[in-house]
Amino acid sequence: MHTLRQQLHRGLDLLLGREKRMRIRTRQGALAAVLMLTCIAEMYWVAAHGVADYRAVGVWSIFSMGGLVLFFGLIRSGVSLRWQDPSMAFVQMLYAVACNAVAFVIAGHARGVTLPLLSVILMFGIFGMSIRQLALVAVYSVGLFSAAIAYELTYPSTDEEPVVFGAYLVMVLIVLSGSTYLTWRLTQIREHVRSQKKQLTEALEKIQQIAIRDELTSAVNRRHMQELLRVEVQRSVRIASPLLIAVLDIDHFKRINDSYGHQAGDRALQAFVEVVQAGIRGTDTLARWGGEEFLVMLTDAPMELGAVCMSRVRTQVQDMLVSYNGIDIRFTVSIGLTQYRPGESVAKTIGRADEALYAAKAQGRNQVVCL
Repeated sequence: MHTLRQQLHRGLDLLLGREKRMRIRTRQGALAAVLMLTCIAEMYWVAAHGVADYRAVGVWSIFSMGGLVLFFGLIRSGVSLRWQDPSMAFVQMLYAVACNAVAFVIAGHARGVTLPLLSVILMFGIFGMSIRQLALVAVYSVGLFSAAIAYELTYPSTDEEPVVFGAYLVMVLIVLSGSTYLTWRLTQIREHVRSQKKQLTEALEKIQQIAIRDELTSAVNRRHMQELLRVEVQRSVRIASPLLIAVLDIDHFKRINDSYGHQAGDRALQAFVEVVQAGIRGTDTLARWGGEEFLVMLTDAPMELGAVCMSRVRTQVQDMLVSYNGIDIRFTVSIGLTQYRPGESVAKTIGRADEALYAAKAQGRNQVVCL
């Protein structure tokens, strides 16, 4: 039983393909083929009762099924991927309507059974067609059936009165109007759902950014940095790669707030983050640790490289000029740098970086101390 199921799955994979989008298109094509086979069986049943001509039904069946097989082959082979609509839904619908109009002509007195199929054909427009394309299909369908009715009135194959054909045309208009409207509404609902999904995705991304970043400076927040440190410590131990942690504290930051106001202090913090981000590597991570204190995680970096990087940051901060409401603000930063030691906790490593920071403060500030 299990082997039979596997063989069935392999057969379906071979027929419909494995790629998700390809499989959706080929399933749709297979469904259209099944529906066409049902219509062909119905036409032969009508012919068997002497209502339709066997030969005409045979030719119609070959062209109807042959067209769908061709479309399926173009989709399954991947040739249709070169075109704007890989599913070829619009072209397939035009072809199906044409086949339906021909069936209307050759079905004789049973031609009424072909009209409901129009609504089924139009329902395929749900799978990706625009409102404009649906309208074109509707106009095209009215034109074809008008031509089919005109042909029957000119070269009658039955004794039906012209008023009957007028009723057929009215029925075509009713079917087309109803089916087009319903398909249009479903398309609108689909677009609305798609729009809501996009908005939800954007909102979730925004929430995620809020959850991991400091609102004022856009640096990583403390909580997220703790998670990053936990993961990076495991990686550092696993591959024996050096991991550095630097604690940065703006010197005399309280003076900026007291002298120029908290908004000036906020602008100073933002400018500080911009300079530090520009001074560290793309693989390093900056986080706001608390107040005017920040933490930088430097991955795959020996102490010598980390010291050079932090010295560069210190110099850039020292040379930076922050302008706020016509006021030029300058400040410096003290930095403590240390390397993670296998076996110790992250808290201990950060504590050692804090000790190095305190040493930098005690030695006069505006310097980097490695410990």
